[in-house]
Amino acid sequence: MKYIFIVNKGAGKGKCERIVPKIEEECQKRNYEYEIRYIEKDLSGADIASEYKDEENVIYVVGGDGTLAKTLPGVVGTKNRLGIIPAGSGNDTYRTIKTMEDGAHKIDLGKINDTYFINVACTGIDAEVANNLDLFRNTIVPSSQLYTVSIFYTFFKFKFKKIKLTTRVKVLDTEYTILSICNGSYYGGGYKIAPKSRLTDGLLDIYYAEKMSKFKIIPLILKLKKGKHEGKRRIHKFRCDKVEINFEEEIVFNVDGEKLSGKDFKIEVLKEALVLHNDKEFVEEILD
Repeated sequence: MKYIFIVNKGAGKGKCERIVPKIEEECQKRNYEYEIRYIEKDLSGADIASEYKDEENVIYVVGGDGTLAKTLPGVVGTKNRLGIIPAGSGNDTYRTIKTMEDGAHKIDLGKINDTYFINVACTGIDAEVANNLDLFRNTIVPSSQLYTVSIFYTFFKFKFKKIKLTTRVKVLDTEYTILSICNGSYYGGGYKIAPKSRLTDGLLDIYYAEKMSKFKIIPLILKLKKGKHEGKRRIHKFRCDKVEINFEEEIVFNVDGEKLSGKDFKIEVLKEALVLHNDKEFVEEILD
């Protein structure tokens, strides 16, 4: 079994490229057979992963949530295990993985239309905050403060939209502030949107926040940061394995750091769709 490291040199403002020597050092220390591969303009993470589709390796994604999302299609449906070296700006998927025991785990994936996700697909003010991060990435704003700056920028520009959401047992037809479909627990650089979500439970945790005064949105986001929003007025949670969502106008979902536009979305959980390779000591040695 080989260890394949797919590196996004641009992620984390160059952090990924800087830790490559540490990856090599730790692999040599453990006598791992390994390869370092780099994402290029005409060679995506999924393209690289697909080159190993007939093998049984550990494919480590070295980057952030967006890099991971773009690499997933090359790993799903193969015998390869997926590992993560969190070196992006948010690294929310790894925040959930860190809570799991070391070893190999069969985990669920979310699928929104034709796009896979491990963590969270969201729309509403939280998604717009995430989508607006790109406006500040190549500025003097530190990576740790990108989300906070984007919150205040988005707050003044946000407009409520109409949604129709349908599951086997529930139909919503209204305006909304937040809609998050969660397989993992965190988004936005550490905001604990789904405290009780698990990657192995076969269900999606859906959080819906009603339309509310803009002055109540910031307190809501602060509650999200600590995972204290459950049970609050105007915050609703339910669990399901499939949901259909329709909008009157085109909107943008944020799907694990990537943008997905449209009016109509079908979302489902794919149970035990991927094998996760979790070796926290190895990762920590690399990032140290």
